[in-house]
Amino acid sequence: MSRVFTSPSLLTTASLLALLAVTPAPVLAEDGFAAQLDWGERYRITAPVAGRIESIEARAGDQVEADAVLFRLDTRRTDADLRAARATLERLQMELDEAERERDKAEDLYDQTLIAARELELARIDYATVAARLAEARAQRDRIRADLDDATIRAPASGRLVRVEANPGQYVNPALLPPVLAILGTTDPMRATATVPADTATTLEPGTEVTVVVGDQRLPGTIARVGWEPTGEEPERGYRVEVEFSPADGVPLRPGQTARIERDS
Repeated sequence: MSRVFTSPSLLTTASLLALLAVTPAPVLAEDGFAAQLDWGERYRITAPVAGRIESIEARAGDQVEADAVLFRLDTRRTDADLRAARATLERLQMELDEAERERDKAEDLYDQTLIAARELELARIDYATVAARLAEARAQRDRIRADLDDATIRAPASGRLVRVEANPGQYVNPALLPPVLAILGTTDPMRATATVPADTATTLEPGTEVTVVVGDQRLPGTIARVGWEPTGEEPERGYRVEVEFSPADGVPLRPGQTARIERDS
């Protein structure tokens, strides 16, 4: 009885061909392909300065505009530091005015050969020293002002406040562990993402106009990115395609909703 031996490499190739025959790849030009909605961008809102959360100005689920106030931190200590910095500036400015008068007087006396060059040099050093201290105090004041501004935490972009993970009275300190206070997802534009086979990915280019179909809505969109490396596991392994689009007014969409991407004719 004769035996037939099959090469492992030939067996692997045959198996792959059979798998491709059973699972045909979707074709964008004909039917489009399935996709899933996601936020346009996802922001992790953190506290840039240490402090106690005094108030929370928005709730999870709220639609917020860019620069809208989300959190306010207690600023009593920073307010006190700013008052102290201003008092220091006033005192140093008076010292600088006096040092300037002494320097000018020394220069005049030196011109009249009434004092030595060393005395003039000392007067100039005193003036430069006070001027440097004044510049340092101004920088300190500016840092305190920046901390005061950062104590009001604002939305970095317009979007939906997905989660709020903080409570009034909670103390935050970014130097120890930067806490995520909230998650913000942008809603205009949103994204529809899909995974396509290599043959389809090669036909797509960023900037191509497509249509995102969600239920009975047909929304114009544009291909934003086409992945260059495959992702996922077989048989869903493929190349990620991201499409940006603007939702219709008054019709809220959520990440995870199913959609379809179709190429415009």
